[in-house]
Amino acid sequence: MLAPRPSRARRLPTCVALAVILLLATAAAAAAASWSSASRLHTSREFHPATALPDGRVLVSGGFSFSGIQASAELFDPKAGRWQNTFPMSAARFAHTSTLLADGRVLVAGGANLGDGYVAPAELFDGTAETWQPAGQLRRARANHTASLLADGRVLVAGGLARNHTELRSAEIYDPATNSWSRAGSMRAARYHHTATTLPDGRVLVTGGDHEEDDFLRSAEIYDPRRNRWTRARSMRRLRGNHTSLLLPNGRVLVAGGGARTPGFTKGAEIYDPARNRWRDAGNMRAARGFHIAALLPSGQVLVAGGFADSGTLRGAELFNPASNRWRRTKPLRRARAHASVAVIGDRVLVAGGGVVSGRIVPTAELYKP
Repeated sequence: MLAPRPSRARRLPTCVALAVILLLATAAAAAAASWSSASRLHTSREFHPATALPDGRVLVSGGFSFSGIQASAELFDPKAGRWQNTFPMSAARFAHTSTLLADGRVLVAGGANLGDGYVAPAELFDGTAETWQPAGQLRRARANHTASLLADGRVLVAGGLARNHTELRSAEIYDPATNSWSRAGSMRAARYHHTATTLPDGRVLVTGGDHEEDDFLRSAEIYDPRRNRWTRARSMRRLRGNHTSLLLPNGRVLVAGGGARTPGFTKGAEIYDPARNRWRDAGNMRAARGFHIAALLPSGQVLVAGGFADSGTLRGAELFNPASNRWRRTKPLRRARAHASVAVIGDRVLVAGGGVVSGRIVPTAELYKP
């Protein structure tokens, strides 16, 4: 005999109890997350990239410091929990890119140095030998550009700034098989402080960025390496530059934060669906921010931390859950920082260096454990 169905009034406390349990579980997960010290870098630096090597160490190179623009490089060993100096690059540079190649070497390209100088020579770091080798010269010296690893092992470099503050539409490709650079099709819009994300089908999505002195961009475009051609993608919902973009496990792209000159930094986030060429809202972060870090965690959630806000430099960190399309707070950074570099090491996230609004450069690094 079937038991009588409970009334809605009798079922309600159970639903409330389940909701409370879920909220408590979420709060417990946030509380369990932690930041720990990852020691001090040998050289304080900002505007520097970080790249995780196949052996688990992390390479940081160049950057800006009070002792000058850096050619120095160092490695973080997560097992020892400390930094060690390695051989310097041949050229000092900041606002450059660092890309892990299929063979385990790291390509460093572009960047700026003193005055109106922009760097054309590229270099390759071999983590096994801890040595640098020449990697040809960019056809156009540039900084604040993007670099994207393509499915065939080549690297696409796009946009950026060049001498006399020239904003670039041009793009070029590095081929490790020939150790040389060649022209790629030019983007539809000149841009810098933009993002680039390689999609699962091998194309590259470029979003936003700065353009001229009037404002940032809403526009997006896609590079097809098979056709060597850029095509328009649907524009984002907001103007933004100095934002972050990450490929999610479902093949979509999360864009978060950044800002425009008016009204300033944004809390807003949005997700691009390449199959439909559409953007949809991804809620608001707890804090408006730009020049922050973003990292994809093994759980599929996205960690966002630090950055600049209209009120100053941020310590706050938060997590985005693609399944619920929601943001929630997690433990804040030990030190407020922007212009930092980030690398994922297994189930942890390394954040290194950076600066604050006052101009001080942060000498420390820290590890996030979800």
